[in-house]
Amino acid sequence: MTNDTKCQYFWPIIHRFKPFFLVLTLQTAVFASVFGRVNCPDQGPRLSAKEYCRLYAAEAQHQMQKYGIPASITLAQGMFESGYGSSYIAVKGNNHFGIKAYRDWKGAVVRCDDDRDAEPFCKFKSVMEGYEYHSKFLRDGSRYAPLFKLKPTDYKGWAKGLQKCGYATDPKYPERLIEVIERYDLAAYDKASAKTQTKASAKKKDQTASRSKDKSRRRGNASATIARPVKKSSQRLKYIVATRKDEIATLAKEFHLSERQLRNWNDLPKGYKLREGEVIYLQAKREKADKAHPTHTVALGESLQMISQRYGVTVESIVRRNKLRTATVQAGQVLKLR
Repeated sequence: MTNDTKCQYFWPIIHRFKPFFLVLTLQTAVFASVFGRVNCPDQGPRLSAKEYCRLYAAEAQHQMQKYGIPASITLAQGMFESGYGSSYIAVKGNNHFGIKAYRDWKGAVVRCDDDRDAEPFCKFKSVMEGYEYHSKFLRDGSRYAPLFKLKPTDYKGWAKGLQKCGYATDPKYPERLIEVIERYDLAAYDKASAKTQTKASAKKKDQTASRSKDKSRRRGNASATIARPVKKSSQRLKYIVATRKDEIATLAKEFHLSERQLRNWNDLPKGYKLREGEVIYLQAKREKADKAHPTHTVALGESLQMISQRYGVTVESIVRRNKLRTATVQAGQVLKLR
């Protein structure tokens, strides 16, 4: 069969099925367009600014004392970038700062459409790990070096500097951060953190000056007071057991912490009275329980706070993992802890 004969033979067939091939081509294009993207709708409840600060302000202050980044900037970025804790990346990846998984990132990722389809974002084991990585990301990045010449209480300078150094391409990014900071008075956390750090530095100098005298006196005094033991939970969290005389204020002073930190780490309201034998954590709780305790069946009289203390898991993570609408639980209710 010659080429002309073949064309005469196949052309009517191709022409007849032309609509079918056209539809198939269009379907293929649509399929690739839809399934090549990873849509990222919000996954959790949008927290109020007050609730967001209750959960994360202490950690932002800790980061400020450790790295010199204003707590107000960290909180404002966390609120703004995560949609107040509700975004897909925040819920699925504990990433409140929209940090993408660059070449040096070796951990897990969560994918979401951004500048390009299905971009990888860093996935952290906990929100606190995300906060720590955000601080190191700024401190270790050479482009952000000019920011650390500013005072840690200069939130306006930091907001403008972040945009200038390339953290965000939005020209109004500084205005948005400053507006959030001033609306919710987040600068108060900067002042409180700076004040605490100043006191801690002064106290450390006094302790260094009198260390030799104290050391000699302790050696010669067999009846010297023994410091209370700090224990570790199965989650490797430091904690102490409260005595009848303990109060949040005295414990904060004893362990060189702020009262706000202790209350936030233990999910306690302001004015809470400690009970004898109660576990008090000296660091932030985890986002999930250990493997031995995947669930918990609520006993009569138990509250979410009591359960969170028992397993060293934050109340917020229990609420989110079980999609609870209120903080009230019922006896017999089975809660997921990981």
